[in-house]
Amino acid sequence: MVWNENGHAPTVKHTTVRAAKCEAERLARFNPGERFIVLEAIGSCIKRDVAWDDVIPPSPF
Repeated sequence: MVWNENGHAPTVKHTTVRAAKCEAERLARFNPGERFIVLEAIGSCIKRDVAWDDVIPPSPF
C-alpha cells in the first residue's frame, strides 16, 4: 500500500514491493512536493467474540 499523510486512506493492496514503489513514483510525479510512503504490514489483530442481548423475555416453558 502507498500512503500520503495529506491524502485519503490507501485502498490498493499491491502484489509486490516493486508495484507499490512504481505507484508511489507515479503519485509523486502527479503531486509535486507530496511524500508517498510504501507501507508494510507487520501483523494483524481481530476481535472474535460476539455478545447477544436478548430483547424478549425468556419463555417460562
